[in-house]
Amino acid sequence: MSTQKTILIAGGTGLIGRVLVKRLVELGHEVRVLSRKANKEKNVFGWSPSEKRIDLDALEGVDVLINLVGEGIADKRWSTKRKQALIDSRVETTHFLASQLDNMSSLKQYISASGINCYGYDDYTTKHPENDPFGADFLSQVVKKWEAAADKFAVRVKVVKVRTSVVLAKEGGALPAIAKTVNNYVGSPLGSGKQWMPWISMEDMVEVYAHAIEKNLDGTYNALAGSITNKEFTKTLAKVLKKPLWLPNVPSFVLKLILGEMSSVVLEGLQADNSKLLQTGFIFKDQELEGALKKIYAD
Repeated sequence: MSTQKTILIAGGTGLIGRVLVKRLVELGHEVRVLSRKANKEKNVFGWSPSEKRIDLDALEGVDVLINLVGEGIADKRWSTKRKQALIDSRVETTHFLASQLDNMSSLKQYISASGINCYGYDDYTTKHPENDPFGADFLSQVVKKWEAAADKFAVRVKVVKVRTSVVLAKEGGALPAIAKTVNNYVGSPLGSGKQWMPWISMEDMVEVYAHAIEKNLDGTYNALAGSITNKEFTKTLAKVLKKPLWLPNVPSFVLKLILGEMSSVVLEGLQADNSKLLQTGFIFKDQELEGALKKIYAD
């Protein structure tokens, strides 16, 4: 355990943020959270990036700033307005935090959430390392802009970009939605079912952030335990939930009708290489999907 640090988290009330706050406190750090609803007694400080407003007390003595802010990619259909909101909630928020650098004289490290779906969709044979080029599709370009904004911090501090895969958690994200269909006997692979799905357990996800702080990392890291095809993921989940899969694959055209351009999130996939993260000494607790799902649904 390294020395105690003062850590400020933007987006600390979200799915990953809540678990991360708890873990960092367990590790002995002082953790502050930025939220639209302040509660200073609980170390929650007020801010509004859209109004360019922040409680400067939150920034005093901060060693590490973690930014997890961003509208949910799959929460709503991608209208032109929604696509802009997905970009702005990441890029403009980052720019606002960077504008406060002079108020964070003790800052040593900036850690930004990012997306692993940034390499474009290919023939699925490539395991993308971090230095592969960005894809031309919408999500790849969102990540490119997001990470470029994070680099504004590089003039003064180390910058870590955590390219996040599908985070497996019972409380939210993709897993409960998929599990609901399986539990209701309407689960089935999507499209061809051959598209790759990079994944990581919530426990490992928060440990990646803790590890980045502990090892004082710098640079971009793919955060995934492994990749599995959509068909195999669905089959494994059904096995863990002890439910049969009897429906045929959901045809791609149906998903495109329902979801529009956002259907690419579930119909396209990729593989990524996690060896850079492993070389820093990180050890995954959940490296095998069936075991990870059994832990989640143990109770």
